[in-house]
Amino acid sequence: MQGNAMSTVVGLKVSHFRGIKELSLTFNHNRNLVCFIGRGDSGKTTILEAISLVLSPKWNINFSDTDFFGCDVSKEIVIEATIINFPDKLLTDAKFGLYTQAYNTDTSTIEEELPNNSSIDHYLPALTIRLSIDQSLEPTWNVVSNRTLEDRPISSKERALMDCYLISDYFDQHFSWNKGNPLNSVLRQDDNNSTDTTVIIDQLRKAKEEIDKTDFDNLRESTLRISRQAKHLGVNTSDIRTTLDSKELLIKDGRISLHDDLVPYRLKGKGSKRLLSMAIQSALVQKGGIMLVDEVEQGLEPDRAKQAVRALTEHNAGQIFLTTHSREVITELGKDPLMLLIKNPLNETIDVRDLSQRLPNLQGAVRACPEAFFATKVIVCEGATEVGICRAIDNWRQSTGLPPLAFVDCAYVDGNGSTLATRVTEINDSGISTAIFCDSDLTTINNKKSNWLEKGISVFDCEEGLCFEQQIFTDMPWDGIKELLNYAGVEKVKSALSLTGIDPIEEIEENEESKQRIIALFKPKDGECGIKWFKQLHHGEEIGAILIKYLDDVDPNSKIKAIFEGLYSWADEN
Repeated sequence: MQGNAMSTVVGLKVSHFRGIKELSLTFNHNRNLVCFIGRGDSGKTTILEAISLVLSPKWNINFSDTDFFGCDVSKEIVIEATIINFPDKLLTDAKFGLYTQAYNTDTSTIEEELPNNSSIDHYLPALTIRLSIDQSLEPTWNVVSNRTLEDRPISSKERALMDCYLISDYFDQHFSWNKGNPLNSVLRQDDNNSTDTTVIIDQLRKAKEEIDKTDFDNLRESTLRISRQAKHLGVNTSDIRTTLDSKELLIKDGRISLHDDLVPYRLKGKGSKRLLSMAIQSALVQKGGIMLVDEVEQGLEPDRAKQAVRALTEHNAGQIFLTTHSREVITELGKDPLMLLIKNPLNETIDVRDLSQRLPNLQGAVRACPEAFFATKVIVCEGATEVGICRAIDNWRQSTGLPPLAFVDCAYVDGNGSTLATRVTEINDSGISTAIFCDSDLTTINNKKSNWLEKGISVFDCEEGLCFEQQIFTDMPWDGIKELLNYAGVEKVKSALSLTGIDPIEEIEENEESKQRIIALFKPKDGECGIKWFKQLHHGEEIGAILIKYLDDVDPNSKIKAIFEGLYSWADEN
């Protein structure tokens, strides 16, 4: 490698490959860790597979019609990766020296040639490798340049120098030492770039010598019987013996693999295998490799997933690309490694949001509400009661045959009261469609609502001065009010209402005066909120279910009906 540098992908273009119609990405040269997040089918895994294929050390990769976008083989698959810090041996004129481009470290852009009269301090040589597959399904790998140069083929052996490997669902081969696997690349790094199989074959020959010394006692009598029979037939078998055929041992270098004592690692549990494969690739990355891990949390308990990510974050060497669906992983990573992918199903484009370039205080939202960053639209709830209401709406949707909110890529998260305003702004500024579900009893929140509306944030709130519990008791019919009070607990309600002149609960008169006394129980007192009967998620879910039960009896023009219908309509329409 150039000095102590390591192969680094700074640009990626993908055309007509699987679920990606067109995509172009750039990566800062000193960004060691990138984690792609987003909804299912947003292209995360496909990006890792594209990098793995364009830099693959294998020459005999099989492709099929299903690898083409929309299975349309009339438009060829093209994957291009632009690399800096590649091995020096590729820079000679006899190799690809004439194809080098100029990577500007200040702007993270690629220029075809070093500009005249420019300082070379912020430029690095770069190569672009292109993988093309047409309808013949035959892949070709070339180093390309926009200058008037004919594309030049790059061999699998030359691509192997990039030491790029993918950990996905199928990785048992990572534990064998044969050519084309990461273990073999580690060996090549540690053995001064020796030929790929020499050391392995030498070790197998030594093992064969030890096996040849074995007497195979249990087979001796049968072997002697065969020798005696052979003698009767006129065959001299005086030196006959049993040992291992060298053809089966020496040529098959893949038969030597890592074991846990006597158990091959390929037979271990999925989590242990993935961690060992990460360890192998981490060793590669430290000396110049590119590590690709799809769904880094797969097979791991939350604590082991967090520890694995922490270790990868702290290695501070080489380049690592991850994907994840885990809130624990995002919480551990923070915002800087994250690239959010949002796929538009109407035109099949993929919008990429680099969260490292977003507001510095976005870090707090990523760690407090990680689930928000797996969705394309988010309802930020003021507190646990509102989250419970959203869960009730979600349950109602499914009971009526409508899809759950997750189906329409909508998440609802707890804005946690005092941090609500910050969370709403941060999530919206990250490029995610955002709504807020909140009370109207706090001036600090009310003052921000006009600004949120100007930013395109939808606001679902109560009448001015009311919290959500007060709004429910304002709009609900009396049967619903009584059911809510019974749910809160008869004795608690009696005790609270006795202070307002209503006792017992059975004697509540169904009039406006009684309703106002109930509503008054929830008014803030001495800077604190009033009665906290429903201030937990499961309580919010229950009162939401009661609300839905009586929704047909609620005034069509009421605020509570507008909130309810507005929330589920927003999820479907945005």
